[in-house]
Amino acid sequence: MSTSSINPTSSYHHGNLREALLINGLQLLESSQGVDFSMRELTRMIGVSPNAVYRHFANKEELLTALAIYGFEQLIEAQAHAIHNATNPKAGFLNSGKEYIYFAIKNPSLFRLMYSQFAVAQDDEKLKSMTDLFYTGMLYAAATAFQTSVDTEQSQTMARLAWGMVHGLSYLIIDGQFSHLSNDELNIMIDNVLETAIAVSGK
Repeated sequence: MSTSSINPTSSYHHGNLREALLINGLQLLESSQGVDFSMRELTRMIGVSPNAVYRHFANKEELLTALAIYGFEQLIEAQAHAIHNATNPKAGFLNSGKEYIYFAIKNPSLFRLMYSQFAVAQDDEKLKSMTDLFYTGMLYAAATAFQTSVDTEQSQTMARLAWGMVHGLSYLIIDGQFSHLSNDELNIMIDNVLETAIAVSGK
C-alpha cells in the first residue's frame, strides 16, 4: 500500500477489503489518537459486516501489527529518499533524521504504535524484519557519514546516539512541548538541533 493510497474517504471495493481495512484503520488510529477503537467501528466505516474483517485479520492485534509494519515501510522509504537525494553522506544522515521527526509529527498515533511495547512484543516475522531493516539502514548511514566501518563500536554508538536524539525530540514535539512555536519556528528548531548535534559528533 503506497502513500498515495491513504485516502480517508476511500470506500470498500470488492476484492480489496484488506487495503480498505488498513486505510480506514489508519484514519481511526489518528482520529482517536490511539488504539482505542473497535473492529466493529472499523467495519461500519467501510460498510461491511463485522465478520468480514476476520477473513484478513484474526483479531485487532493482527490489524495493529499490520499498521505498524506499514508505518515502518513508509518511514524507511522516506529516509532512503532523503539519503539518496543528499549532496553528501553527512547531509544524508542529517536529512534522514529530519524525516524521522517529520514522520512522527505527521503520524503521531502511528508513530507511538510502531514503538510501543505492543509492537516490540510481537512475534510477527515481517514486523521484526522491518524493524531490523530500519536499524540496519540507520547503522549504514551513520557509518558512511562518519567514515567508519559498519561493524565497529563507533558506528553502533553513533547510530544509537542519533536514534535516541531524534526519537526523544519527536516525542517532545508530538507531546506538545513546543506547541508555542509556529511551523516555521519548529522547522528551524529541528534544523538547528540536528545540525549542531552532527557537527559536535563529527569532532
